[in-house]
Amino acid sequence: MPMMVGCQEDEDPLEPGSEVSLNRIRENPDFAALPLIGTQWKLIGFADQKTGNIRLAMPVSSNSYALTFERDGTLTGRTSTNSAFGRYALTNNMVSISNFSNMTEINELYDGLLYIETMNKVNSFNFSSKGLSLNYDDGKFLLFKPLE
Repeated sequence: MPMMVGCQEDEDPLEPGSEVSLNRIRENPDFAALPLIGTQWKLIGFADQKTGNIRLAMPVSSNSYALTFERDGTLTGRTSTNSAFGRYALTNNMVSISNFSNMTEINELYDGLLYIETMNKVNSFNFSSKGLSLNYDDGKFLLFKPLE
């Protein structure tokens, strides 16, 4: 019986909505070299440097929580169920995001409202082999990977 439990854990390593160690997020050295502007990003989850954990986002569809920083200072993408739009300003690795909200009127599901609220708190960003981190509050960040 213990062998069966171990196999199941390996087959389902990252369940949406679960909290896991950031060490379990797959790395890709190419992620750190991607441009912020023009790359389409997909939210992996809500991370906390202090605990070393990430709560994986609960998507509704394959394009939930997509985000693109456009050259004209706008953000476009999706929340859990809606089109999204906002504005940003860059200074070095500091970013100010404002007026990020849903553009359509379908009810937000799962992490939709938290995603909108958190995006409007973002104050800086950085890249790593895990992806794009949009930082907010003390040691907390949204982790994104490039959308494939």
